Amino acid sequence: MYNPGPEVTVDERLVPFRGRCPFKQYIPSKPGKYGIKIWAACDARSSYAWNMQVYTGKPVTGRPEKNQGMRVVLDMTAGLKGHNITCDNFFTSHGLGQELLKRKRTMVGTVRKNKPQLPPALVSTRGREALSSKLAFTDTQSCHICP
Repeated sequence: MYNPGPEVTVDERLVPFRGRCPFKQYIPSKPGKYGIKIWAACDARSSYAWNMQVYTGKPVTGRPEKNQGMRVVLDMTAGLKGHNITCDNFFTSHGLGQELLKRKRTMVGTVRKNKPQLPPALVSTRGREALSSKLAFTDTQSCHICP
């Protein structure tokens, strides 16, 4: 019934919970530390949660999920067209950006410096002036590296 605006944000939320639950998470960086982890896609303007998914732990195979960030963003934004997706460095990858473009969506996000898709010449700070930036772009992508 609700249609989000053109900007949608995908992130995680830890709902504090100390009781018994087989998929309770411990995240030391969060204020509550223990709780239920929820992935959420929210309208950036109104903060309305458009789509949510409870994280229930590892798949039944017992092995950690590969490309979890990409799967979460694609699941959370299924059904959107022409929207810009904003996410943090847990979710952002070159593969995700390519897949979102195929699905008529764009993405803005931070990227971890150690991602294998980033060329070493772009990440290297050797010989760079202090507080300088580097910019790289193609027809469909741009990357701005800050200190």
